[in-house]
Amino acid sequence: MITKKVYQFHKCSGLVAGLFILVMGLTGSILVFHEALEELEYRKELTLQNNQAVSIDLSLKNVIEKFPGWDIRLQRFSSSPTNTLIFQLRRPNSRLIIFVHPSQGNIIKVMDQKDSKVYWILKLHYSLHSGIIGESLILLVGLTFILSLVTGLIVYRKALLDILTFRTRFLKKRKRSLVSSIHRYVGVWALVFNLLIVLTGTVISFEIVKSGLKNKSSITSLPSTPKIDISVDLILKKLHVKQPNFNPSYIRFPTLTGNPIIIAGKVTNEAIIYSKFYNTVNVNPVSGEMSELRITRSLSSLVRGIHFVDYGNLWIKIFFCLVGISGPVLSISGYLLWKWKKKA
Repeated sequence: MITKKVYQFHKCSGLVAGLFILVMGLTGSILVFHEALEELEYRKELTLQNNQAVSIDLSLKNVIEKFPGWDIRLQRFSSSPTNTLIFQLRRPNSRLIIFVHPSQGNIIKVMDQKDSKVYWILKLHYSLHSGIIGESLILLVGLTFILSLVTGLIVYRKALLDILTFRTRFLKKRKRSLVSSIHRYVGVWALVFNLLIVLTGTVISFEIVKSGLKNKSSITSLPSTPKIDISVDLILKKLHVKQPNFNPSYIRFPTLTGNPIIIAGKVTNEAIIYSKFYNTVNVNPVSGEMSELRITRSLSSLVRGIHFVDYGNLWIKIFFCLVGISGPVLSISGYLLWKWKKKA
């Protein structure tokens, strides 16, 4: 009796979340390769012929002058003079991607982030392009998917070992038997990793919804960039000497007077599953005084590091891509089984 009730929960939660799981699974599988896809999308702007020294200071100065009243972040930089600098500029309802010459500081291209194909997929994945309403809906779908996976685990608990060891026959003579076998095998084999992805995704969705509601009520004016009296290039050189194991990859400039410049990055020999945005050094934009390196092993850093799959090699990414596809497979096969059973 209990198993039948659990099965009803499993069936209903799967049907309710099915279409959304299909969309989230397919987009998530694509976004596993988001870095490679962005490099492909921006391939014409990423590199250029140049042998002069890199000057972040000159580039930052030009960006601030031409785009006052924006939250400015430097999301791609290196010591190589052939690599274009990429700034991301934010306002409450706008985001721009600015490609800047690494030495001369002139702006090569300005792009509305909404025109980015990768960003379009990302927004579909996290909000269905529906703002806070879509973000809240995705959060509810994540919770429903968790319920579906847990109830499925209970329903198939006695068959888990047999399925994992292939002692349960994979039936394929009839259409319904084939779909049932696919649903059962994919569900069991991908269960742990699906739970891992959906749990981390739900935590991120909760943080997005929470942040969206908070920002919506607190925005009173456009951001601005206070005067920066120090050399960012010199700070990065000093930081390399002071913290040789720290690899900066992202710089956020202050939007209020008194706030620091935040330099984020990875730390050598730290666990790769943590997010690269949670290890930070704060820099006073007037005096250049640097804080100690703050290594954060928080739940939020762990969750984002795992969910975005920003670690490992190509094979790990391919594996999680297949895990992402398992969600849509379960959604489609579960719907077909329900439809055929209803017709029967």
